[in-house]
Amino acid sequence: MDTNQFSHPQMVALTRSCMDGVSWLHSSQISGLRHCKLISPGPRTFIAIYWLNFYLHRYITQKQLLPNTSSSNAYAHAWAVTEDGEPPSLGWWMEVFAGLRTPKDIDLTSEYFSEDQAERKSAEFAALTRKLMASSGIDIILDIDRFIRDCYPAGDHKRVSQLKAVLMGQAYWSADELANELPALTALVSRLRGPKNEDELLQALSDR
Repeated sequence: MDTNQFSHPQMVALTRSCMDGVSWLHSSQISGLRHCKLISPGPRTFIAIYWLNFYLHRYITQKQLLPNTSSSNAYAHAWAVTEDGEPPSLGWWMEVFAGLRTPKDIDLTSEYFSEDQAERKSAEFAALTRKLMASSGIDIILDIDRFIRDCYPAGDHKRVSQLKAVLMGQAYWSADELANELPALTALVSRLRGPKNEDELLQALSDR
């Protein structure tokens, strides 16, 4: 997804095209898989991913458009997952998810962010959130406890304390922490009429 620069809506739309209009993959599932939060996805999730990857590989190798698309504009420079030069089977995807197979050609240990990126994006997120809070008439000092209680979907004291520290410019998230926090941070800024999904949030941070 990152290599192809697909947004969540693009990935969902392309998968639906490959499945003749059937919606077997949703944005929440994609987010859950990317951040290791989707513990028990149904088989249909992997069927959808399998067919999208299969047809992307067919486009790359044979220049046949994805089913039910009239243009390759959305995937003109597509990349597909392969093993030994071929798109892997449906069982391969399930085995990788279950930890029964290690892909030959993909480094699963690579981080979603580097540590330097995480530190920079923590500061950028804090600046964006403070700006949105000010626009909404929320005082960063007087209203922060109520704001977090109302907008941050976490009852974990450590996470709440760290969020406060980040917003005040006193701390930052590690690479793993930031990747895991993205869904909650997106929910927070969307309540302030900011970015509505993770792609928009990351784009807003990269633009700063």
